[in-house]
Amino acid sequence: MDKNKVPDFSNIGKDLLKEAHRIAATESVKFFKQSFVKEGFTDISFSPWKKTTNPMASKRTLFGSGERGHLMQSIRKTEETPTRIVIESDKDYSEIHNEGGSITVTVQMKKFFWAKYYELSGQVKTTRGGTASSMSKANRVTGTKVMFFKRMALMKVGSKIHIPKRQFMGNSQTMMNIFNTLYKEKIDISFKQHLNK
Repeated sequence: MDKNKVPDFSNIGKDLLKEAHRIAATESVKFFKQSFVKEGFTDISFSPWKKTTNPMASKRTLFGSGERGHLMQSIRKTEETPTRIVIESDKDYSEIHNEGGSITVTVQMKKFFWAKYYELSGQVKTTRGGTASSMSKANRVTGTKVMFFKRMALMKVGSKIHIPKRQFMGNSQTMMNIFNTLYKEKIDISFKQHLNK
């Protein structure tokens, strides 16, 4: 580098600011998706999700049944400005999954539960004599789901279903520490590159 040449600190600062936005947006999405892999959320420390008794749920979604992985994959950046970065999920149930709460049983929900009950009941494998192969693994799994939907379908309209909090997004000191580490590394690299020109 020419000893008399002063680096363009203004442009360096602008480039680093853009890089800060990119790091924050990219790492936020990655961090929140990791909640589903780890089955819990990390702020200062890790808080595991409460185990669910819902046989249709998986670690990537609250409800399962055709939605496996959809909640995790729905997390994305929706806004990025010099002062604001927004990460969202567009799934209707993302808020109650993240914060917990209760939902009210409706007539439409009961119809859905009964439909799933009859659908899954037809998947129980039987022997040639028509007897269920109750000891088979597939039957045990399906049977658990059948009983779950029957129990849900028998709930009265207006009754409440408690949804446990399974947070995957929010403020996180651990995430901020990751931002700081990556940004400091980027600053060091940027200044070394300019000094060596």
